[in-house]
Amino acid sequence: MLKDVLTYNLDVIFCGTAKGEASARLGFYYAGPGNKLYGILDKAGFTPHKLHPSDCYEINQYKIGFTDLVHTEFGNDDEISDSSYDVVGFIEKVKKFKPRYVAFNSKKGASFVLGFRGITKLVDYGLQKQKIGNSNLFVLPSTSGSARRYWDENYWFELKRLIDNYL
Repeated sequence: MLKDVLTYNLDVIFCGTAKGEASARLGFYYAGPGNKLYGILDKAGFTPHKLHPSDCYEINQYKIGFTDLVHTEFGNDDEISDSSYDVVGFIEKVKKFKPRYVAFNSKKGASFVLGFRGITKLVDYGLQKQKIGNSNLFVLPSTSGSARRYWDENYWFELKRLIDNYL
């Protein structure tokens, strides 16, 4: 599985559910050909240009980190067993690195951290009331190609505005 790309003083940690098949095979975050992550990072202004999956281990220079909730399985969200979610380990990482924001790149992953155990209809996109330590939580539409019908880039622009206006 892929190693976390985390450090201190990050604006945001993007948290996925688990690696997709292409990411697991190639060894890079968000490596699937239909994944929109690197394009929206550029378009919304998180990065100065469009990065490639092979750039994922250099992402900290943009005050961005990557991790997943599941490190023992890979595949689409609906293929991951509920018992594989390491919510406790994830919360420990967030408390250690203290990013300004944690942005979930799927409702499914967010649902486990928010206490809804996979029930995505209880999760709204956008800024959440809950926090982990002082880190704000934000839920984004998934960039996965298999989640195209839920895609709305406006939430990505909203997150970037919040980060830019963070006091």
